[in-house]
Amino acid sequence: MQVTETQIDELTRQFHVAVPAADIERKVETRLLELAQTVKLPGFRPGKVPLGLLRKRFGASVISEVVEQAINESSQVVIGERNMRVAMQPRVELASVPEQGDLEYTLSVELLPEITPPDYGQISLERLVAHIDEAEIERRLGRFADAVGEESAVEEPRPVAVDDIVVLDIHGPEDRWPFDNAESLGVRIRIGLEGPIPGFGEQLVGLMPGTRTDVTVTVPADAARADLAGQSRTWDVELKEIRVRTPAPLDDELAKRGGWESLDGLRTWLREQHETELKSLARLRLKRALLDRLAELYTFAVPKGLLDREYEALVRQMRQAEPGETPPEAEAHVHDETCGHDQAPENEHADDQGAAHAEEGHVHDENCGHGHEHAEAEPKSALDADLPEDKRHEYRELALRRVRLGLILAEIGRVNNLRVAQEELAKAMISHARRFPGQEQAVLEFLRKTPDAQESLAAPILEEKVVDFILEMANVTERPVDMAELLRDPDAGTTS
Repeated sequence: MQVTETQIDELTRQFHVAVPAADIERKVETRLLELAQTVKLPGFRPGKVPLGLLRKRFGASVISEVVEQAINESSQVVIGERNMRVAMQPRVELASVPEQGDLEYTLSVELLPEITPPDYGQISLERLVAHIDEAEIERRLGRFADAVGEESAVEEPRPVAVDDIVVLDIHGPEDRWPFDNAESLGVRIRIGLEGPIPGFGEQLVGLMPGTRTDVTVTVPADAARADLAGQSRTWDVELKEIRVRTPAPLDDELAKRGGWESLDGLRTWLREQHETELKSLARLRLKRALLDRLAELYTFAVPKGLLDREYEALVRQMRQAEPGETPPEAEAHVHDETCGHDQAPENEHADDQGAAHAEEGHVHDENCGHGHEHAEAEPKSALDADLPEDKRHEYRELALRRVRLGLILAEIGRVNNLRVAQEELAKAMISHARRFPGQEQAVLEFLRKTPDAQESLAAPILEEKVVDFILEMANVTERPVDMAELLRDPDAGTTS
């Protein structure tokens, strides 16, 4: 076998590989002899079919099979002899399918960059610590009492007030979205709570039952109807009735209606839930700070194929996201996202429970790939042809960051031999299967037979192990904050 190597760029190698015709012919004959032992042709006993007849009948398919096998074996030798760590599946361009001559093809390989783990002691981070807010516990208890309370019509006529439940008939327009287009009668809205459209319910305050009026609201950019975003819409509404909800008394009976033995037991549960949420939000903020710091420390080139794949995933996700926003990114787990699986789009900042923002890097297998050194604008494709240039640049920058962070976390996990135990994977598989009531066994069977699906479940577990490893080694200090500070978007500026 003859191999000629060419360096295309920092992370791309190209090889011209020639496999001698004699090697191919020897493999073809071996395969034909194997066929001769089993193939059945009219007029011949098994094992007695002439080789020439077999070649005439099956030669083309055997040559194709042998060529594919020769390419796989020789490309593995090329990669193995040079100890290359490939970023993604190598590309093969076949120059010719040999009849008599050598097998020649071009092998293009994208390499993982060399990454030196950071000096963990030089990473300084701040863990925000928020203690339980007793007022929040009481607010949640009040909402529970309200939810199970009694609802009744207002006896004495009066204007609509905040917290009232209004009953409306929507007479127009023809497209009554977000109400039922066919018959929008008896629509119920709680004034002061998030309604069908922000600003809709507030315009009903002060009106008397029997009033018919127009309500005009600008449809927000994040509305589910992308075609209406930003438009001014007017609904012809008739106020039919005002109703009020009387919260249930805060006593042991209230708790028992929810399955707790006493009001103290309900309060304890709410307190535990609140504490868990605070810890989770603090974790997201700390993890986001860690990823931001790693992004500052590294500027290495990344494989172009991985960047392109991540960029394409982001654009596809953007198409499914609400208009006017960068695709929301819940905790992006390296392996799954960066290996090109199309998940829900992700903005760089994860939004947990509508408040905390944290971006996740992506831990991925060495055989998966990620991007190019600079997030340069690529030629427009059918996928992003209608995107403004600034959006294309934004998504490529985000893709570059995610790919780079994924490679960093993956390398730290590799050099420190961090692994997902079989017991952890099994637990994750069971947890995932429980999300499909009645289909648990079918889901488990699918997971057991599908290595890629298992890797998708293992990836976030491994990612958290890597993050925990770094946080153990880093210089982490604690700062007490109130809940509002913990919920604040870290991109919204700093507080004193």
